[in-house]
Amino acid sequence: MTGEIKKVIADRRNIDTFKLALHRTELANRRTLMAYVRTAIALAATSFALIKLVDDKWLTALGWGLLPITAIVLVVGFTDYHRVRKSINDEKHDGGL
Repeated sequence: MTGEIKKVIADRRNIDTFKLALHRTELANRRTLMAYVRTAIALAATSFALIKLVDDKWLTALGWGLLPITAIVLVVGFTDYHRVRKSINDEKHDGGL
């Protein structure tokens, strides 16, 4: 093989590696968003259970206190997802994809 062919092959491998890295990063970002959503669902379920099923006023207050935390977790999750997604898209454009 000539030097030019080796360079083309090496460039192609770098592009493929870059594409795969971006795909892995996108999938990891989605998994992270789903983890935030799953956590918010668990917090909401716990909150509703404490409010509806427990007669102790302290635990009921704890249930009401968990509701705003649930909303905060969702907002943080979606904000983080969109921030990282924008960063990934910027990297795609900078990388020539």
